[in-house]
Amino acid sequence: ESFAVEYWPLELYKLSLAPAPGELQGQVVLVTGAAGGIGRAIVDALSGAGACVVAFDIDGEGAQDAVEALGDSGAAVGGDVTSETDVRDAFAAAIDAFGGVDIVVSNAGIASSAPIEETTLVEWNRNQSILGTGYFLVAREAFRLLRTQGTGGSVIFVASKNALVAGKNAAAYSSAKAAELHLARCLAEEGGGGGIRVNTVTPDAVLQGSRIWGSSWREERAAAYGIEPDDLEEHYRQRTTLGVNVFPEDIAASVLHFASDERSGKSTGNVLNVDGGVAAAYTR
Repeated sequence: ESFAVEYWPLELYKLSLAPAPGELQGQVVLVTGAAGGIGRAIVDALSGAGACVVAFDIDGEGAQDAVEALGDSGAAVGGDVTSETDVRDAFAAAIDAFGGVDIVVSNAGIASSAPIEETTLVEWNRNQSILGTGYFLVAREAFRLLRTQGTGGSVIFVASKNALVAGKNAAAYSSAKAAELHLARCLAEEGGGGGIRVNTVTPDAVLQGSRIWGSSWREERAAAYGIEPDDLEEHYRQRTTLGVNVFPEDIAASVLHFASDERSGKSTGNVLNVDGGVAAAYTR
């Protein structure tokens, strides 16, 4: 016969040549602050692991750019994490596009630097609003949806080394980041019974591609250390235990760790420092 070959063994062989599905295959991720350097790296890492990704950012065009290459596996939403309506709309958009959400990465951020006596109420409130209230609103909407779905899920906060370490001239920013961290711990306790894991990644000095470091924050932090702005990257490298700089992709890899049930399915309430080693931030 022309086709004297068993069909099924041949088909199995062909299937064996196909690439293995990604560890987040079939999962839907919503990422806030997706237009910045860390946010884009997170989008790339999680989509590369097979997830569909919804990019949420106050810069709607930047969010669209972040998922442009994903085609039908990506969606973008412009909005403000401090707005209840915008946050609800972002989750609704994820449901419309992909049917639900399995993983939420809260990464939206700002920064400010000033001695406490020069910190304005406006700046204080801005930090608390975006870094505190914004993370609360996104987490609340995530919990509402994840509980309704009844299939568990993973919520990941991108906080900061400043959540763990007291430093001068950054009281507004650091205290808001500390609030993020403790909120995550509280949510880990609330979500455990429903299989909802909540963990935190704490980066430090991620300058590459950062919108924060492209602002006045760079000059303000350099002034706090008594150095020139161009010397900041080397300053941060030298103060780490490992003698390294930290990049957006390093943060994204840690977010992927917590997003994946395969890697961290029994981990919740945890903090993963990605700072090159800062002894004062060692958790205990």
